This record gives sequence, structure tokens and C-alpha cells, in this order.
Amino acid sequence: MVKALLLSLLLPTLFLGAVPSITQPVTDLTETLRAREMATVAQALVKLREEKRVQMAVLLVDTTDGQPIEDYAEEVFRVWKGGEAGRDNGVLLIIAKGDRRSRLEVGYGLEPYLTDGQSQALLHAQGPLLREGRFEAALLAIIAGVSEQAPESLGLLHPPRSHWPFFAVSGFFFILVMFAFTAAGLLMQCWVSARRGAVIPVVAAMLGLIPPAVLVSVAWDSQMTLLDVLLAYVAMLAAFLGGWFVARRRSGLLGGVLLTGLLLGTLACVVWPLSPTAGLVGLLAWALLLSLATSLAIGLVVAMVKGISTGGSGDSSSSSWATSSSSSSTDWGSSYSSSSYDSSSSYSSSDSSSSSSDWSGGGGSSGGGGGSDSW
Repeated sequence: MVKALLLSLLLPTLFLGAVPSITQPVTDLTETLRAREMATVAQALVKLREEKRVQMAVLLVDTTDGQPIEDYAEEVFRVWKGGEAGRDNGVLLIIAKGDRRSRLEVGYGLEPYLTDGQSQALLHAQGPLLREGRFEAALLAIIAGVSEQAPESLGLLHPPRSHWPFFAVSGFFFILVMFAFTAAGLLMQCWVSARRGAVIPVVAAMLGLIPPAVLVSVAWDSQMTLLDVLLAYVAMLAAFLGGWFVARRRSGLLGGVLLTGLLLGTLACVVWPLSPTAGLVGLLAWALLLSLATSLAIGLVVAMVKGISTGGSGDSSSSSWATSSSSSSTDWGSSYSSSSYDSSSSYSSSDSSSSSSDWSGGGGSSGGGGGSDSW
């Protein structure tokens, strides 16, 4: 019994020791690629990392010794830790030449852009080249496909383990707006109190830092990035601060109109979305546009009511106010450009060795996402 227990404890260690170590862009344990071909593929991988911030490694083995290539790729990725911690932007391509199997293991941060189906289709499309033994061309085509699907930049927030549906994103946005509304009012009160002689910088700092920290922690496992969350919160906080400032320091009526317009516009955007597929940034854009329109409509109604109420008085003084707002339109479309590589182009081995001498991962992780194929 003791021997069996010790053997069970040693088996994982022995297996981990047999896992290949990834320290360069291309690791060919089958000696299939010639030196020039390895240099060309490595150059493509370095270019992918520089342009798309995606660390991809290629591993060629003869066989996985009967182990499913999915499990084998997951173990290699776990030891390699490809990509950056927090971004998890690593991709591992394994070619088991003797088994005639291939596998793309995709890091958490890239799973929304390179899905399991897309990974499998990308590998399947290169089956004819692999069957013909044209490994260099197949590898370059797969790298180009990954580059095409990868986003221009990855956010800092931990990548999604689950994709939130739209109603969850809109509900999160409404909570974000309530946080911004409350924090803006309290910050304005802190500013007024400070002008009266009270010393409350710590309270103001807490009001400015705690809400976004809570929002980021809530959205940690969503498809929303840190940049999206902070952009939405800062924009709404600035808008509500403007409304509170006008209400407290200029005109209570005008400030009330601005705050009411912001709240009603946001509520309308969440309850009746103009674009059901919009993300957090899309909701922010629609909310600001609807808030502007709602504020102008409420202001027009208030102005008309004031005009009617003061029109019958003999000694009437007319007060007019106008709100002006500059709206900026944001184009958030993403375009993917396909990268192509010419294996016959000139290549400097010295540049490659200097930029890809160490391809060890930076702490990235993968949850088993990706695709497999046979040829």
C-alpha cells in the first residue's frame, strides 16, 4: 500500500519532467523544419507578438504517447505559462507529427476572439498542407489566422471565464451609474465642506477610489476590460459632477434638470436599449446621447412653464438659460487585418536571435480553450 501511494505521488512529477520546455518561438523535437524554415516561422511569431501583443509558440513532437493531445497541450501550456499574467494572451500550437494530430491551446484572454470552433477550423484548413509535408507553409498560415482574429489590444482586466449576457452587462452599467451619481454628490459635498475649512482629503480619496475598485472586482470574470469599466465610470462621474456643481454653485433648477436628464437617459438606455448587442462602451455612448436629449427636452418644458407662469404678471422679469454640450462621436469598430508571410523573403538571423532568444511565458494561463484536428 505504501509503495502504491508513493508511486501515485511520483507519477505526476515524472510526467511533468517529460513535458517539453518552451524557451523559444519554435521548438522542433522531430527535426522536421530546416534552419531557414524555423527562422521564417520564428520571425512570424515575433511579428505577431510585436503587432498584436500575442505570444504564440510552436511545438513539434512525434507523438503524445497515447495521451489525448488536448490534455498534453494543457500540461505543456501550464508549464510554459505563455502570455502575460492578467492578460493571459498566450497561444500554443502543437503538431504531433507521428499521430497526425494538431492542437491550438488558447489563453483565457484570447478565448472571446479565437473560439474553439474558429481554432478547429483554422487547423482543419491546413490539413492538406500537413498531409503533403509542407509544415512551414501550414505553420505560417495558422499564425496568420491567429493574427487575423486577435484584437488590436487586450485590456488589463482578467479575461473572461464566462461571457455575460446583455441584460447582465446593462444591469452592471446601471449599478455603475448609481455609484457615479452617489459618489459625485458626496464629492461635491466634500468640496463645499473643504471650502468652509473642514479637512477631508481622506474621505474624498476613498470616494474616488473605492467605487471603481468594487466595480472592477464585480466584473472580474466578464468580457468587460479594465479600460471599459474605468472609462464608463469616469465619464459618468464627470457628467454627474458637472450636474451637482451647477446645482450647488450656480442654479439649482438648471442643475436639477441636468441630473434628472442624466438619470432618465441612463434608465431609458438600460430598460429600452437602442442596440441590444452593445457592450459597456456602447451603453455609455447611448446613455450620454439619450441624457443630452432628455436634458434638453426637460429644459424646454421648464422654460415653457416658467414663461407661461410669468407671462400674466405686469412686472415680470424674464430669465433665460441655455445649456450647451459638445457631443463627441466614437467609432469603436474593430478591424482585423490578415498577416501574410513570404518564406522566400530575406531574413536576418541576428535580428531574430536578439528578439526571440527567450520565449518563456510571463505567467499566462489557459483553461482548456482551443481546437484540435487530425490530418
